[in-house]
Amino acid sequence: MNTVTVLVVAISLFMIANAAHKGHGKCLPGDKHKESPSGEESMAACKSYKDASCCTSDFTKQLATSPVEKVGKFSWTPCNNTLSPKCEAFMVMVECFYRCSHNTYFWKNPDYPSAIMKAPVCASFCNGWFDACKDDLTCAKNWITDFNKTETGVNTCKKPCKNFSDYFTNGKDLCESMWGTSFVYKETDCLQMNFTGPNPNDDLVKRLSEKSGALFFTVSLAALWIPLLFTIAFIY
Repeated sequence: MNTVTVLVVAISLFMIANAAHKGHGKCLPGDKHKESPSGEESMAACKSYKDASCCTSDFTKQLATSPVEKVGKFSWTPCNNTLSPKCEAFMVMVECFYRCSHNTYFWKNPDYPSAIMKAPVCASFCNGWFDACKDDLTCAKNWITDFNKTETGVNTCKKPCKNFSDYFTNGKDLCESMWGTSFVYKETDCLQMNFTGPNPNDDLVKRLSEKSGALFFTVSLAALWIPLLFTIAFIY
């Protein structure tokens, strides 16, 4: 085996290993997350993520006392209402996932690295979320783009206050619209946000990593070996 062949093999193995371990032990960048996941023993909410959390215990305090009216400067209640307890519970679970889960890095948005893109959420969760919130009030469909912002950064209504069911058709529409392109509605191979005990999403990320690693293996072999074979044929 000549030097070029050895180099190609080494590069292939490195790239495959990198794809298969995408996001392991990392948090999304930015001031909304810690630099790396670590244990948090004093979490007031989001306790399912305490063993390897990308958020601090201090952050969770604002999610622990109902009614939750805002997270940081972002208001969940711009219609001057409070969310129903069942709706609020789903909102908290989604916020806990984004802020605290170390699995979010697997779906890091390439254009906005502190955000996620097309993370697959279980259809049952999306449907339950819609059922819980359908009679609550909101004034935006896309909570990233459809609000006005005050000089201090607080979001206010741009559109009329209506029931969630007037802005969202069903659970799929809610999951795939409220936070822009953050989530997609999936029946299988999907994220669970309501769990206790070991994090089931670790296994999901592992399976998806292995699939992407296998695909990357095939593509990288084609990209790296075909030119090499032409070179060898030319030499010999």
